[in-house]
Amino acid sequence: MSMFSLRRISIFIILSLFMFTNISCAQEKKEPAPAAPSAKKAAASDLVYLKIEKALASSFDETPDWAPKPDAMTVADASLETRWSSGYNDKEWICVDFGKAKTVTKIVIKWEQAYATSFEISTSNDAKDWKKLIQLDNQTGGTNEIAVPPTTCRYVKLLGLARVNADWGISIWELELYGPKDKNPGDFPLEETFKPAKEQLEAQKKLEDVKLKLNGIVPSPGAITTKEFQKGVNYTSWDINELLSDKSDYSLIYLSDIGVGHVGVMAVHYQADISSPVIYPDEKKTVSDESLAHAINVIHALGMKVMLKPHVDLADDEARSNIIPSEGWFVSYKKFILHYAQIAQKYNVELLCIGTELSNTTIVTWKEKWLDIISEIRKVYKGPLVYAANWDEYETVSFWPEMDYIGMDAYFPLTKDNNPPLKDLEAAWENHADVIQKWLEDNKLDKPVIFTEVGYDSVEGSNKQPWAIRPTLASLSESQEEQANCLLSVFEVLTKRSWFKGFYWWNYFPRPDIGSLDYTLRGKKGDKILTDWFNRLK
Repeated sequence: MSMFSLRRISIFIILSLFMFTNISCAQEKKEPAPAAPSAKKAAASDLVYLKIEKALASSFDETPDWAPKPDAMTVADASLETRWSSGYNDKEWICVDFGKAKTVTKIVIKWEQAYATSFEISTSNDAKDWKKLIQLDNQTGGTNEIAVPPTTCRYVKLLGLARVNADWGISIWELELYGPKDKNPGDFPLEETFKPAKEQLEAQKKLEDVKLKLNGIVPSPGAITTKEFQKGVNYTSWDINELLSDKSDYSLIYLSDIGVGHVGVMAVHYQADISSPVIYPDEKKTVSDESLAHAINVIHALGMKVMLKPHVDLADDEARSNIIPSEGWFVSYKKFILHYAQIAQKYNVELLCIGTELSNTTIVTWKEKWLDIISEIRKVYKGPLVYAANWDEYETVSFWPEMDYIGMDAYFPLTKDNNPPLKDLEAAWENHADVIQKWLEDNKLDKPVIFTEVGYDSVEGSNKQPWAIRPTLASLSESQEEQANCLLSVFEVLTKRSWFKGFYWWNYFPRPDIGSLDYTLRGKKGDKILTDWFNRLK
């Protein structure tokens, strides 16, 4: 699949017009501001959480891959899986309403990575006349815990003044307000206000059980056999430490709960452009070895198996299939892939993908270079190997006899229509399956085939060019139905072919709040189809 950052090309700024009844939080009367109190932690022993009744935001992010749902109340739901994200301007704001006057003495702001480096907080009793309570500058994100003088108000507004990245807006997981218990009758501590749901408590218990198993390297639940149907998803992160987080662990628990048996864990290195011979880890976007090892251990502790899937992407956003190979490039690639072969061996990885969509490098011209790399990998890693060929590349890969599995990133075009009926999608897959089967027979390749990637956006027309990068994705109509039917057509057709031994859906994220129009199935119609079929297949 093309580099993830490509999918963030299009930025749309939509100012939302939600309103409280007879209230406009946008009106602000300038008044002299008191001296700003220090941003220090306040004692919490006598404080209660001040429950918020309503919230209003100046705007919502509409970037398709990363935008959360446009709901300002996500800052007041005690969940770090939901957030408010603004449009991409300075002076965006969010305003919360207690429903009645309450006394505030502590403010906690839990920022997403798009934080405000400078912001102010104001209060009001009528959402018309505002009084600045505090301004903080030179901030570094994370969590702000701010002690303020006792302030009685009904409304509290946070106004962003400067952003950490000019290409982003500002984004907040939670805005928590606290005050003295004796001044706020009817309010309670946070944990009493938001009692965890049964599912959340079960996930917490599972995470506790998993962590008990993470003392060292977790053994594999068993080797992958050629008769086994790989019930997989690609698990993707472009952050050095994200896979170390509890959020990631909970997402892996979720995958286990819906019947996923195999997780393709991605690790991305980069090269400057298609001609560069140097492959390198990015200091911010490449998953660290520590976080990669943690994720593998958690997956194993949950009883799932791992396909380790290293990628090479281009810093200039060109497609990796256009890489121009050279002697120097193969030297660099060999060092890169052997590093991950060593990790795969050390952490009991069940399947290693030796490359992804490197179309120009896998032709017969460079066969000897690949045979040398494969030979060196076999010396280090003792498990099975697969190569992930692009959907239009698999017929020219020169080293299939050396692989244990034939892998395809199966973004085959299906129809020319938006929202086609299921029968048309199935007919298209029957045609593609016939072509693959004939190719296997003609080339005497008696090897199992897995789709190392297959996926569709949840927008209209996603079946036409499943690989396509859509700069205008945010302007397209959502269609969970088309995405779900595309997935269903894969199951209905391919599972009847004896050579087809599984697939890895592209993709699921450690963060469940992203991908509303993207490939992820989480929380969409396709999630149930995936769950039902994975629970049926052996």
